[in-house]
Amino acid sequence: MSAREAVVSTAVCCTVDNLDGMPGVTVAQHEVAAAAADDDVTLIWQNLTITPIRSKPGAGEQHPVLNDISGTLQPGTLVALMGPSGAGKTTLMSALAYRMSDKMTIAGDIRVNGCPIGPYMYNISGYIYQDELLPDSITVQEHLQLMANLKLGKSVTAERKRAMIAHILSRTGLERCANTKIADATGIGKTLSGGEKKRLAFAVELLSKPKFLFCDEPTTGLDSYSARQLVEMMKSLTRTGTTVLCSIHQPAEKLLYEFDSLILLTGGRTGFIGAPSEAVQFLRLQGLECEAGYNTADFLLKVLSSTTTTTRKGNQFTTGAIGPKTICNNYSASEAARRQEALISVELYRTTVDSGGDEAFRRRLTESRDRCWFYTLYWLMYRHVLQSHRNPNLQYFKIVQRIAIAVLVGLCFSDAIELSQRGVQAMQGVIFLIVSENTFLPMYAALSLFPERFPLFQREKKANLYSTAQFYISTIMSMTPFVLLETCAFILIVYFLANLRPTLLGLLVTVVVSVLVMNVSIACGCFFSVLFPTVASAMSYLVPFDYILMITSGIFIKIWSMPTYLQWMPFISWMMFASEAISIAQWDGVKSIECSNIIPSVCLHNGEQVLDQYSFSRQHLRTDLVVLVGQYFIYHLMAMLCLARRVSRN
Repeated sequence: MSAREAVVSTAVCCTVDNLDGMPGVTVAQHEVAAAAADDDVTLIWQNLTITPIRSKPGAGEQHPVLNDISGTLQPGTLVALMGPSGAGKTTLMSALAYRMSDKMTIAGDIRVNGCPIGPYMYNISGYIYQDELLPDSITVQEHLQLMANLKLGKSVTAERKRAMIAHILSRTGLERCANTKIADATGIGKTLSGGEKKRLAFAVELLSKPKFLFCDEPTTGLDSYSARQLVEMMKSLTRTGTTVLCSIHQPAEKLLYEFDSLILLTGGRTGFIGAPSEAVQFLRLQGLECEAGYNTADFLLKVLSSTTTTTRKGNQFTTGAIGPKTICNNYSASEAARRQEALISVELYRTTVDSGGDEAFRRRLTESRDRCWFYTLYWLMYRHVLQSHRNPNLQYFKIVQRIAIAVLVGLCFSDAIELSQRGVQAMQGVIFLIVSENTFLPMYAALSLFPERFPLFQREKKANLYSTAQFYISTIMSMTPFVLLETCAFILIVYFLANLRPTLLGLLVTVVVSVLVMNVSIACGCFFSVLFPTVASAMSYLVPFDYILMITSGIFIKIWSMPTYLQWMPFISWMMFASEAISIAQWDGVKSIECSNIIPSVCLHNGEQVLDQYSFSRQHLRTDLVVLVGQYFIYHLMAMLCLARRVSRN
């Protein structure tokens, strides 16, 4: 029991009817409120009820996940949250950390130092999930550097951040693996173990020096030695003033008594709040005795789960109806519950004494974590570029693949491009290959881009590290150098091997249009990627869309000969606009085409007639470029909006 709790508990029965005009506040509460340190941060919840929102209109009544519970987290304590599956442990932690899903309705009061809970919780608290979601292909040192810049912004100097990272590496025992990759997509080289990943998750949260640290099953999957090390590390955090609340499942006997306090939940209600020894004593008074040699944590979970329990009277054991509901009712009438009520009254009284403290507290917190939008964008791009650079399967292999295809296409058409009727067909064929190669391969490659990154993005977005726009823009911008390299390498090889028109304007237009086509294709792939939940479902809808692109590319059919009710389709096909622009670059200004051995009525005599054959016009070049740029921004905007909607839904 903390000193603060001890002072309050001795005064639970000494209620003064009117102290400073506030009924029900004890003298001890007044003294504790006055003596509270400025750096101490206390969290309370009172009459807290959390209920799922109905998924469909007319659905049955939704039962509360948490039902009218109250309690406190005192400064610098290590608290274990225990209960059977479905008791509401994760829901309670999410609510206290201000990370609750929009699919839940919250009734009741949650306050920090008297302030209603709000977004400032992102600045003073950390949240460690049961499963670690960490970026691959970067080292521990690089990850901590990145997170330090995302969490602390520009307000902390680079030297100070380096010193903090060095201290945290030493504190968490990660010094020897500072230059080890977290994970490696190639499967080559040393990576972090499960225990090291857990410690890295703690290290990341320590960067912001949180007042509260919420841990969801931190010891799951660890051996007993690693679990004990982790609990000892959490215990050391409390000595610096951090309050640690962690849900824990079946800890070892000695490990349980390392916690300063237990919060027992069952069926959405509070079964007990107090020290582990007090919890055992509380149950013993109800005839629920932990048998000798039986793990205390297992015993606690057993009595909180069972509808009937075995009670002890003297030396005899009998089966009775002292189940979870009875335990919760008995706790509500116990001294431990009255002690929690007194602590809550202390915090509420502090609010009335210091009326301006709430606003000053919130203002100090929000000002201390002011982050520059473009600074955050830069560091997100830095991470994406590092990951792409270190995973050759993502980028460099694709560049080699594109070069090989370019050489093959260029050699096949090297003797076919000429100013003859045969050359017209060959020219339009190579234009179609250029446009289609820069359309389909990048579009399908982009389908897996966001499904792979979405879980980590969702978690970091939930921690308020960055916005959806920053994540999306940084992802796209980090790809841009590789996109430019791929496209330019492909076009230059094809252009010169296939002996396309040797003019600067022809080369420039072909390169610019190809780069635009590849970017529009990636934008469309990103849109389908975030519009559908899986790559398979996105691909099933993308295939019919591909047929629209090919049919309306202008190569297979004269565009305006299509039925009137289908003449809208070319306007969504960037392949048509790209084919027209490159055709203009290759045929504009060509005055004579050889017509030997060709019937005069079907002979194309010049470049103008070639363009007309495919419903193209030299006056449309500027329009084609503007439309390609417009489609690029439209597809990216739709993708970003879909991503924002998807993350808000989840």
